[in-house]
Amino acid sequence: MRELSLFSGAGGGLLGTKLMGWKHVGYVEWNEYCQRVIAARIADGYLDEAPIFTDVREFVQSGAADQYRGIADVVSAGFPCQPFSVAGEQLAEADERNMWPATKAIIRAVRPKHLLLENVTALLTSGYFGVILSDLAEMGFVGRWGCIPASACGAPHERDRLWIVAHSDEIMGQARTGAVKQHGSTALQQGDSGNSPFNRRCGWVEMATEFRRMDDGLAGAVERTEAAGNGQVPAVVRRAWECLA
Repeated sequence: MRELSLFSGAGGGLLGTKLMGWKHVGYVEWNEYCQRVIAARIADGYLDEAPIFTDVREFVQSGAADQYRGIADVVSAGFPCQPFSVAGEQLAEADERNMWPATKAIIRAVRPKHLLLENVTALLTSGYFGVILSDLAEMGFVGRWGCIPASACGAPHERDRLWIVAHSDEIMGQARTGAVKQHGSTALQQGDSGNSPFNRRCGWVEMATEFRRMDDGLAGAVERTEAAGNGQVPAVVRRAWECLA
């Protein structure tokens, strides 16, 4: 599967899809520090050589998204959670950080066969989840969703997240239904127990839990902590796809 990654962050989700053998054909990430991390992981050979784009809105407006039609099989997007998170004001569509409209525009332009979407579980009760499901159905996608925490894959912390896996009607071999079917909102609690290949080789879970949120005067440490805080646990990415696809 050829993946176009939106909101790529520092690459936690990308390493998860590499576990499944996917090939990265493009990265879209606005944060300069995370861009440097992605470039370093490409140089290390952990990620595939592919263009790194910046803002998702510019990605659409410049016509770059159109160039991925017929190239990307799957679009993955952990679009910003701040408009929906219980830690914020939960303004949803009224929040200028709401990037679902840009994500939708890219999906329309690229027309992938599959989608892998991620956000905070608070999206389910935000009043905006129905908008997303309606948009997916209108664009011809049917799929499933569920909440899977990092602890389900052996992490020593909860980090519960909402995952949506959707496929085009063409792939599903059915007419447009006008609705996205629910898989369930309860988490799977058994599974890798920290023994996935990525956890054994690279220790992402252990590394992420060692961070402490403190100001030590080092900008690099602050950026690193923020990148890990926004990132996805690779083993959970794989679990979400395997359970929902």
